[in-house]
Amino acid sequence: MDIISEMKSFFYPRAVAVVGVSRDSWKFGSAAFLALKKFGSGLPLYPVSGRITEFMGAPVYQSIEALPDNVDLVIICLPAALVPESVRQCKQRGIRAVVVLSGGFREIGTDGGKRLEAELRMLAGSEVRVIGPNCFGVYSPGGRLTIVPGAEYPQNPGTVGFFAQSGGMTEDFCGLARDYGFTVSQAVSYGNACDVNEVDLAEYFLADERTSVVAAYLEGARNGRAFFDVVRRLAAAKPTMILKGGLTPSGAKAAASHTGSLAGSDSAWTAFFKQTGAIQVFAVEELLDAIAAFRHLPPARDDRVGVLCGGGGVGVAASDACFRAGLRMGEFDDETRSKLAKILPPTGASPHNPVDCDNPFPRPTMLKAILEILAASGAIGSIVIDKIAMSVKMRQLLGYDTQVGWVDEPWLEEIPVLIRSRYGLPVLVVQREGGEPLEGVECEAERRRLRRYYQENGVAVYPTVQRALSALARVVAYGRRKG
Repeated sequence: MDIISEMKSFFYPRAVAVVGVSRDSWKFGSAAFLALKKFGSGLPLYPVSGRITEFMGAPVYQSIEALPDNVDLVIICLPAALVPESVRQCKQRGIRAVVVLSGGFREIGTDGGKRLEAELRMLAGSEVRVIGPNCFGVYSPGGRLTIVPGAEYPQNPGTVGFFAQSGGMTEDFCGLARDYGFTVSQAVSYGNACDVNEVDLAEYFLADERTSVVAAYLEGARNGRAFFDVVRRLAAAKPTMILKGGLTPSGAKAAASHTGSLAGSDSAWTAFFKQTGAIQVFAVEELLDAIAAFRHLPPARDDRVGVLCGGGGVGVAASDACFRAGLRMGEFDDETRSKLAKILPPTGASPHNPVDCDNPFPRPTMLKAILEILAASGAIGSIVIDKIAMSVKMRQLLGYDTQVGWVDEPWLEEIPVLIRSRYGLPVLVVQREGGEPLEGVECEAERRRLRRYYQENGVAVYPTVQRALSALARVVAYGRRKG
């Protein structure tokens, strides 16, 4: 059976049963059922419990054996000692997909927990596949599934696949994705990986045509050689980013108590990233930044950057950040500098790269002309705009409407989109956060509106120039590696 068919019931089930609901809505089984019911948009759901007969207006099935035949995914939320028997019953019923949210297995470090997980591993195989234990489960908007805290996650499927040994990391990733302008095809919290593991999930996302970018959080790999082989194929086909936890002594100790994983040495994982082409990141924000760059920017190989900024010191900081990211500041020729000098203010500005237009509030016509000169210069492969207020409303909110005479030019914000579409270059806007008056609720609303507008139109947005250039460097490095 191919991997897509094998995993289908985890992501696109016909009907789902939740084993372990109770009158206590704070219990994990009840929370899982409620999240699915709120999110599921008509997905058939069946609560299972031997202790109650009704839950949230639905009749409760007393056992797995009593479930309707259309159930092809079972989510188990029971005490660890009761889990193996429930999986055995699923297997006997011919249910091929089981997610075990329960904890109390290998991760607690006891002989009893290890024995229970070994029993789960023996039950799993070709007849029934198991995700977990000790996990948050599956978020699949196209399949009307969500993890326990995810009732409010977007219901429109995207193109980014994610898998993680951490439920909390999965929750953070799925919740923050919309702020970065992308949505998820599927996300899987797989916990202790007694059966379905990172090799299976990497194989799945490699084969899944809906997924164009893949991200992961790992604490350890059960089969390092197999994982190496599949990630090398995956990274050659799709941008693949991995946040590897447990590379420090204290992190490795935490990983062992979290999912019972052996984290591996820093040097071994450094070699892994170098040889597979997967992109290593070190924090969830860095992971999200990189994904946003791949989602919003066109493919790029040119490492030369052009920066337009509103202040000399800002330009120096951008130059330093460019160097640290492994990129280069493009060198303008005399003709380009002459063109820029003719439209820049005579004092306080600079026609060199980074281009300093003297203040964060240049007139739209001048801003457009500068960016067109940069884009047509042949000296750069991308453009970063830093410390320039790109919205008329924001300039008004910050109190500059009395000092300028062009507040009737709302097309200001459209300029980066125009440059990106006309010249095909990656364009990144640094939209700094904070600095407005204390009553700046309107400023934050305008900042969010502008960020969403840019993300929807192929312009990447970051809160600092350092994060912008670091994310851009990932895209350039990937483009160069692919050739």
